[in-house]
Amino acid sequence: MKVSYPKLSQAEVITQLRAKLPALAEQLPLVRVVLFGSYAQGNYTVGSDIDILVVYTGPQRPDAYALVKRTLGLPKLEPHLYTQAEYEQSREMLEKMIIGGIVLLHRASP
Repeated sequence: MKVSYPKLSQAEVITQLRAKLPALAEQLPLVRVVLFGSYAQGNYTVGSDIDILVVYTGPQRPDAYALVKRTLGLPKLEPHLYTQAEYEQSREMLEKMIIGGIVLLHRASP
């Protein structure tokens, strides 16, 4: 029986995301970034995605998803992107989604 382990530990994911967020913030006006799901809870497996909530100000940007994936560059990264306005409209649902999440960035919105 072959046992497989995730390529990155929770600590490595958090360290890499925090190191790369400043570069992303130069391209996208970030308000909030939260690691959630199995990596935040510590029960991730080799098949787990790295789920992050990304909230940014301004209008919706068609390039935002690709920008986040390219800039953060982690394998199996699954960004969930919302503008500040979209986040406010869906706040109740999104807050439930990120319960137990790890806040990587939180700025007061302008």
